Amino acid sequence: GQMFMNLFSVKTGLNVYFLGIITGGLLFLFGYNVFPGIFDGSSRLVGASAGVRALLIFLCAYMPTMEVRFFTFNLKLWYIGVAIVVIDVLGLFGLNAGGNLAHLGGALLGYFYAVQLRKGTDIGKGFEKIMDGFMGLFKKSNKSPLKTVHRKKSQKVAGYSKDEFNEFNKQKKIDLILDKISKSGYDSLTKEEKEFLFKAGK
Repeated sequence: GQMFMNLFSVKTGLNVYFLGIITGGLLFLFGYNVFPGIFDGSSRLVGASAGVRALLIFLCAYMPTMEVRFFTFNLKLWYIGVAIVVIDVLGLFGLNAGGNLAHLGGALLGYFYAVQLRKGTDIGKGFEKIMDGFMGLFKKSNKSPLKTVHRKKSQKVAGYSKDEFNEFNKQKKIDLILDKISKSGYDSLTKEEKEFLFKAGK
């Protein structure tokens, strides 16, 4: 969780988490109706483990060569990702087949999200807008019923507003740093790059 928050925004984490739960749930329902023989009679769709799997596999797919400390030696993230998926596949033949099927749904979402994000496409933006709209229903409006119209001169940089342009530059810098991590590991970052990532994560 801390590794994710150092590299990505809270909203990205929530997008991956909730989309992973939804995908895992849908795969569970599909399996329950198409392959009922692998489920026992008391199967229930409960828990958030598909969302946790989505976050884990997202990190493993986004930065596969990054190393993490595992007891006395280092392991690349993609080794961990493969091990998690293999355990879940083997679990399909055990007592918790439904749970492991949901895990695989979350893992699939995490992998696909990471691959698309590396290409520059955030597949969670639509979901994020839906959730923002939903949360907006519960926020108290402080707006006055009277509208005040201000004529403000548009300040644009390369066709973007100043805020949009700054956000675009910030994201590009984050992407470059993440590429550096995936190629050379977190320890290859300079002090300034680590500080920038930490602030961006907040």
